[in-house]
Amino acid sequence: MKQLFTLPDLDLIQESSVDPMGLQVIWTAYGQDIFGEKITTIANDLRVFTFNLFHNHLINKLYQNHTEELQNAKGYYKSWQTELDVKAGLLIFLEDLVTHVFFNSIEEKSTIEKLGILGISKARMLYNSYEPEKIFLSANKRMGVLKNQLNLGMTGRYKGPMMNMQFFDRSFTYIPKTWERVDDFMVNWTDAIELEENIIKLITKYLFESNKKEYPQLSFKELKSNRLWKPISEGYRGCFGTRKLPKVIREYWKDRIGLTSGAPEALFKEISTLAPDDFIDHFEIFSNAKVHLKNEPSELKKVELILAIEPFLSHSEYLLRYISQPSIKTLSEEIKNIELLRNAIINAGDFSVVNVQPRLKELHSVMLSNRATEEWLKEIISFHKKIMEQRGGNMWIEMDNNNFKHYFAPGLQDYVNTIPKYLDERPWWHKYYLETLRSIYQGLN
Repeated sequence: MKQLFTLPDLDLIQESSVDPMGLQVIWTAYGQDIFGEKITTIANDLRVFTFNLFHNHLINKLYQNHTEELQNAKGYYKSWQTELDVKAGLLIFLEDLVTHVFFNSIEEKSTIEKLGILGISKARMLYNSYEPEKIFLSANKRMGVLKNQLNLGMTGRYKGPMMNMQFFDRSFTYIPKTWERVDDFMVNWTDAIELEENIIKLITKYLFESNKKEYPQLSFKELKSNRLWKPISEGYRGCFGTRKLPKVIREYWKDRIGLTSGAPEALFKEISTLAPDDFIDHFEIFSNAKVHLKNEPSELKKVELILAIEPFLSHSEYLLRYISQPSIKTLSEEIKNIELLRNAIINAGDFSVVNVQPRLKELHSVMLSNRATEEWLKEIISFHKKIMEQRGGNMWIEMDNNNFKHYFAPGLQDYVNTIPKYLDERPWWHKYYLETLRSIYQGLN
């Protein structure tokens, strides 16, 4: 019965298949030691960064120049209890406005790039299911085209990096010195300023006139018949219709994200040598970055630490993924290859574990245990089990004497489906934000 009750929950499989040894907390810690949490694996599109910059600049201007209208609206709408309610609600409204503008532009065969514009598919479902007067854009943090939009929309996905870049705090309280600099260059982006002014008119003169007591909203029918719809649509398309941004915006982001000095700049220089479709050899990029940092010892150390630990992390994760394959039946059949990999793990583990990330220290202790091979594997599987239980997931594998019991594992690609192949390739399993860095580079160029 135990096997029946430990079958994986299908709702957890996707998350579980990403990080079965709980190593994400390790590699992200060392990656963000370089990038300062200003980029993430999902905060990787400069156009979306700029949407957020523009929308928050707009709301900041509302607070500076339309205080009376905002206070009246805050007093009228029940769900607007705090400044966070107001700002989050307006951000959701603006995100939905983008979605509707871009969806209708696609339907009208306008030439725009939709990559990175969230909610297009959901908008299509709405238009196919409801009449325009029954489709609403609402200024409420719990609404939005997307489910859980405050966390999963443009604002939510980029909020952490923008907080770390000192745009605002967790409650969207704006940090004046940052926005003063934004004001300095935004004034020269005349198309964006004109778009901003039109959207502020839409908000103050029409959205704030909504009779719905709970929160302000406009139906799509109202919106599209409004005289401001055309200039707002054309403004969004003109400013954001392609991923190519004005030079002043690109220069601002390069500096703000921190790509002009230290390890981030060194890695950025190496990423910039690749063609758009080139394979990213993570080891090569990090190794080559060291050349640029010979006069910056503290930054060089960050790169060298990743070069030291990643082979160990990759070998450790690969071992678990390999023995979890259904074709791997018994230890005795695999002992020689497993011993080869164990030797590689021991060699890769030859780095100092003083003052390292706590889970790395724990993993190091488990993987470099001097127990007999069978007991060593059981200890690793026990480590895996603990990690999965902490996350509410299910373990992939158990070991009963010489036999492996499999519950779940994603397949290995052909080029690493045996230990000799893997040791020949020695791929890096963890990415350290280089894919994000290439996306940022493409946005800047």
